[in-house]
Amino acid sequence: MAVLLFDLDGTLADTNPDLHAAMNYILSKHGLAPLPEDRVRHLIGGGAAMILQRGFAEYGRTLSEAEMAAATDEFVLWYDQNIDHGTRIFDNLMPILDRARAHGIKMGVVTNKREGLAAKLLFRLNLQGYFDVLLGGDTLPTRKPDPEMIETAMTRLGGTPANTVLLGDSEADTGAARAAGVRCICVSFGYRRIPLEELGADAIIDDYAELPAALENLLPGVFPALRAN
Repeated sequence: MAVLLFDLDGTLADTNPDLHAAMNYILSKHGLAPLPEDRVRHLIGGGAAMILQRGFAEYGRTLSEAEMAAATDEFVLWYDQNIDHGTRIFDNLMPILDRARAHGIKMGVVTNKREGLAAKLLFRLNLQGYFDVLLGGDTLPTRKPDPEMIETAMTRLGGTPANTVLLGDSEADTGAARAAGVRCICVSFGYRRIPLEELGADAIIDDYAELPAALENLLPGVFPALRAN
């Protein structure tokens, strides 16, 4: 038995183009200039309200609680309607998912994105059939970096810390994995707000083609099926 857990934004898929568009839609409604796409990618993580809070902070703006709630609702509505216009799956991910599914490796998604949005995006990307568990930022009382999401997904999939690995891209992922006692591999192409070397990941990959070797190095014999024939 082996379990692979994946973050979504910046790990399974490059969602920045659509989140960037949603961010600038809200900023424009508040009379603010658009942010560059490369800047928005460093604001992603923690859910819609957190992304917006960081976006307004770029202009030295702090919204009231009521204003933020309204802006978040509008952001989510716009994003929900435009969720897959520019989003794409990262290169070389699909062969990994195909081999994992073929060999009975259990997989789940653990994301701070709202569960409904995550489910819709996975469906639009034709990824929903690969995952037996999906936990979003509003599924449980807590979200990453709290370990509850990792522990819950791992338990539901029949895993243990000894045979579970989390794939992520940020300090929220490494923090949650560390607190849950599981290994964490970070992708270098995701979204983060601190330097890659400070994430505290057990391994870092630059391409999904490197994942089988990284898994074998971390947990020898647990994920051999992911190696290409």
